[in-house]
Amino acid sequence: MKHLWAERWLGRLAAWICERPNAFIYPQVVLFGICVFYTISELEFNTNRSDLVGAEKRYHRNFLDYKSTFQNQDELVTIVESGDAERNREFIERLGAKLKQEPELFRDVFFKGNFQILGSKSLQLIKRIEDVQALDKKLSSALPLLEQFSHVTNITEMVRTINRQFRKSGNQRSTQNETPKNHQHSMAQSLPLLSSLLNQARNSLHQAEPLIPPAVSGLLGMTPANSAKEYIQFDEGRLFLITAPPISDELEKAAVRRLRLLVNEIQTLVPGVNVGITGKSVLEFDEMQQSRKDTTKATLISLVLVMVIFIFGYQETGRPIKATLCLLIALAYTMGFATLVVGHLNILTIAFVPMLIGLAIDFGVHLITRYEEELRIGNNDAISLKNALTRTGIGIFTGCFTTAGAFLAMGITEFKGIREMGIITGGGMILALIPMMTMLPALLLKGKQNVMNHSLNDATKGKRDRLEQIWLNRPRFIIGLALGLSLIAASQIPKIYFDYNLLNLQTSGLEAVNFEHKLIDSGEKSILFGAVIANSLEEASDIEAKVKQLPSVASV
Repeated sequence: MKHLWAERWLGRLAAWICERPNAFIYPQVVLFGICVFYTISELEFNTNRSDLVGAEKRYHRNFLDYKSTFQNQDELVTIVESGDAERNREFIERLGAKLKQEPELFRDVFFKGNFQILGSKSLQLIKRIEDVQALDKKLSSALPLLEQFSHVTNITEMVRTINRQFRKSGNQRSTQNETPKNHQHSMAQSLPLLSSLLNQARNSLHQAEPLIPPAVSGLLGMTPANSAKEYIQFDEGRLFLITAPPISDELEKAAVRRLRLLVNEIQTLVPGVNVGITGKSVLEFDEMQQSRKDTTKATLISLVLVMVIFIFGYQETGRPIKATLCLLIALAYTMGFATLVVGHLNILTIAFVPMLIGLAIDFGVHLITRYEEELRIGNNDAISLKNALTRTGIGIFTGCFTTAGAFLAMGITEFKGIREMGIITGGGMILALIPMMTMLPALLLKGKQNVMNHSLNDATKGKRDRLEQIWLNRPRFIIGLALGLSLIAASQIPKIYFDYNLLNLQTSGLEAVNFEHKLIDSGEKSILFGAVIANSLEEASDIEAKVKQLPSVASV
């Protein structure tokens, strides 16, 4: 008696479907097209992991205030790797020049120390007096050479100056029988740099790009690795870095794409180096792209598997394909719903599609199963459809709303990513009822499958019954087996732990992830940092003193 009102409503629905089946098919096909068009034109993919948390959390508000106050965008990091430090330096210099020419996308391009901004205080960066004395001695010995090269403005004049200096050294030695040691020593030490300049000049004959200025420290006789110490580098010059934050969060995607194009252009000019970009923005962008590919692949595989299992289990093709078509309609409705209510998908919510496929197909399975049972006992199409909707439909509605309620309960959580996942998936479960309980019944009335079912004997039904009896006749054994498996699974609970390391969530194999780990492994200390906001200089000093005492902090 409690379900009479639901049975009456579902009975009327069955009657309407039998009278006008096309009215429940073609309008939904049109609505499917509208939802697809609306989703493609309006749905966005949000790559920012910070938006998964929600701006209402206090620590996240502090982070947003920090970024706003100090204009702190996440840096795009380009890593150049090779065994040739001079080639690494050339690549970094060329990329830095390109990035500085695009101030509409990049700002604060940094790849080497600029001591000019420190003026006369630059030497204060040198900590030991011995290093200052060694630098003074080296500069004094190189002063004659530096004075000569300060007037050089082109390659021809440079070669003439070199020849003049060597001839001068030879004449002094023949007349005085004594070598001006300092001068000759400086010339000999600068030979690697001079050779590099001539090689660059030769290479420039085959390219339109200008030459890269040499490192002045090379005139002081330093090796390429040592002469590049002013650059950001790791692993003794094998890795060179250049950082360039995007102008704003809104331009992050455009900046990532443009940086990749610039890197590819420069690799044609400076071959023989391994180059990749990384950073928070790059990781989020690449992981979202990878998630979209993986989710699309998982969706297709899920659809095919669901349909194949359905066909194999029921030993027919018509009805499983009809149920799968209705499932596609339900997915389109859900995508339109997600676009309207949330407006975007993120790295969590993009995974709802395979989940919904596995859950919503059950509606069609239950309805088709009951419909076939009614046909096999001799009922006509209309009565079979009415009995399937009124008797099994109540269970389908109940199962749908209980599952949807569990997902929608996630909508009251504080974690924004989980909340959006619950709203989209819960709403999708309810929307899936529309095609499964209206369009699918209408499709079941069409085709030759119904005639075939009427002509089936009891052989097929008896085969299924015998299969069911295998476990129904052995209840104690089945219960014992289930309890045993549960105990085995429970014994593994102590091995489960919560992994707080977000690096373990990253997709292995991505270029950005590989270079991130190279950077982490090559540094003397962690590249991760935390920012602490203080309201006064005195408070900042107190916090600094306390933080320095923490064993996990390398520097402040």
